[in-house]
Amino acid sequence: MKRIAISLLVVAVTLTGCQKQPAPSDETAGMQDMQGMPGMAGMPAASADTSGVPLNRTEAERLGITFARATERSVRSSVRAVGVLKYAEPNLVYVNARVGGWVEHLYADYVGKRVERGEPLLALYSPDLVSAQEEYLLARRLKDDTLAASARRRLALWDIPADQVDSLDTRGSVTRTLLLRAPRSGEITEKMVIDGQAVKPGDNLFLIADRRLLWVDLSIFEQDAAAVRVGTSAAVRVDAVPNHTFRGRVTFIYPQLDDKTRTLTARVEVDNARGQLRPGMYATAELQTAGRRAVSVPLAAVLPTGTRDIVFVNRGDGRFLPREVRVGQRGDSLVEIVDGLKPGDEVVASAAFLLDSESNLAAAIQGIMLQMGMGLDMGGMQMPAKERERRP
Repeated sequence: MKRIAISLLVVAVTLTGCQKQPAPSDETAGMQDMQGMPGMAGMPAASADTSGVPLNRTEAERLGITFARATERSVRSSVRAVGVLKYAEPNLVYVNARVGGWVEHLYADYVGKRVERGEPLLALYSPDLVSAQEEYLLARRLKDDTLAASARRRLALWDIPADQVDSLDTRGSVTRTLLLRAPRSGEITEKMVIDGQAVKPGDNLFLIADRRLLWVDLSIFEQDAAAVRVGTSAAVRVDAVPNHTFRGRVTFIYPQLDDKTRTLTARVEVDNARGQLRPGMYATAELQTAGRRAVSVPLAAVLPTGTRDIVFVNRGDGRFLPREVRVGQRGDSLVEIVDGLKPGDEVVASAAFLLDSESNLAAAIQGIMLQMGMGLDMGGMQMPAKERERRP
């Protein structure tokens, strides 16, 4: 048992960075190694503080261990989210009938067709339109400005463009059909009318959408919701356009959390002037959140144990002590230290788990040695009878 205790003590001394001693050949050498242990009567106590883990800079570099200092700086993080591209709602417009009639000719004859502002969509025959034209021409012939203005205003309220009314003045005769024109440029995304169809006032005929500006509805996880703000910049990527990043910003955050997915929806506006993006595409976005200045260290410097967070701090003589800290916001490369460090403290920035393993092993072996030492006769250091018999 004594030989086992001596061997464990040698391992513990080696792990804590002490100078190597020649291997003991007998009990006398073992007792020399045991000098300085607390509770050993008649032996001097060790004066040097050997707590912590010693680190040689050259050996640490070979093992991939790096060092950093706690510094007050901005801790920035990014939030990654996914979403689906869709048309921007302000760029959607319905074209409907203001007066009943029949479709004489359909110019916008398929879904997806590109139309420009003012381009004809359909030619509509309506008895009410014909009567309004006749009333307007009669008022002009009678030089009744009040009646003419009233008839002209009625045509305008029926969404008849001013240039068609002017051509009615020039021509002096009623036209059977009047053109319904596109109120804005875009593409036909919905078409609810065909040639010859009868339409009633209020019927929606077309839906026109402009995709030069698109929206992405991103699903933000609940724990990241506090970091996203209106105005946050976003880098959007889609698989259909590889190696290209589209820039946008958060313009709106929905007020309610989805109780099924536990996500918050944030809207990002994306410029699509070149038309590379299409509604319905899946997109991934990286939101750059605004960081705040705080004492921080590299992420790898903090060693989570499950119940607490540990960093190894240089105590000033090359030995690194484990210290419990309280962390705050985690960034992409830094972590905020709320409590436990001050600016200028040097810490192990990487491979901290190596020091944690060595520290735990050394502490465990020293604990075993202490328990074994408590069972020995420390006062007289008497050896077992068999050992005395073997000695000459």
